[in-house]
Amino acid sequence: MSVIWLKFLISAVVIVVAGIRLTESVDQFSDCLQIGKVWIGVVLLGFITSLPEMITSLVAVVSLHAGDLAVGNILGSNNFNPMLLVVMDFFYRKGSITNVIHSQRSHNASAGFAVLLTGGVILGIIFKSSFATSILIALGYFAGMYYLAKIEKEDERERESFHSKENYSLVKMCFNIGISAVAVIGASIFLTGSADALADQTGLGRTFVGSIFLALVTSLPEMVISLSALKIGAFDLAIGNIFGSNMTNIFIVSICNIFYRGGNLLNEVSHTHILTAVLSILLTGMVIAGIHFKNKKTFLGLGIDSYLMTGLFIVGTKVLYYLR
Repeated sequence: MSVIWLKFLISAVVIVVAGIRLTESVDQFSDCLQIGKVWIGVVLLGFITSLPEMITSLVAVVSLHAGDLAVGNILGSNNFNPMLLVVMDFFYRKGSITNVIHSQRSHNASAGFAVLLTGGVILGIIFKSSFATSILIALGYFAGMYYLAKIEKEDERERESFHSKENYSLVKMCFNIGISAVAVIGASIFLTGSADALADQTGLGRTFVGSIFLALVTSLPEMVISLSALKIGAFDLAIGNIFGSNMTNIFIVSICNIFYRGGNLLNEVSHTHILTAVLSILLTGMVIAGIHFKNKKTFLGLGIDSYLMTGLFIVGTKVLYYLR
């Protein structure tokens, strides 16, 4: 078992390092092409930081026929992503961080689409309509991207990038993106195999291991991006990355269903995933509520919303453990 844990940890480190490099290169690429910053946070960074979830989930359904591992990874990551606001609040130390984040249409829209898409997954599991759900999720995802692009054109506010404006080599950026992407893909393949072995040997099951261990590792690039955004005060970029990543993660469900063999994906996975999905919706709603309601009191440097989110996450994880 120690060898399996070692493979799991090494794969996790490679994913984090390569994911950070990949994100930095994509951000430089967007600066070079002068792509709008809404798209950096919601679309580009949201997609790139979801690449580990995509690869690990595809490997789970294609090579391991482990639908619970794949869906648990996706929905579990969507629980960890909103909790990144709690991590940012911990390091902010100037009061509740959601007090200083401006409520914007892009945040509301990306959060709203993430909730709607997650609701689609819940309905797909309940009514066993995986094929129809996959189509609706895909349509909803692209509709969300279109609407966010429309908002960006109407919004005149400048959004900061992680990097100063410099002259980047396009060839070098493309090379870095390619190398980093290959590293993420390779490490994700080993990570998924290790996670599946851990689920079997520890007796925790694919649903729990996918929703907690695998989801935590594949969410680490989002955490690094969020803390980097906190460092330079680019709060809107961090929020865009979190909600954009959640939208992309749910879209991955429809992709996994295409490659799933032996039936429809959501028809065969555990109903325990409904709890994980509901928890994701509640955490997302609490983030938006925290951004809308200002002048919140703090305790030991953390806003009251951070405590509520942490309590909800702990309770949800404990229930998920008992249902494994």
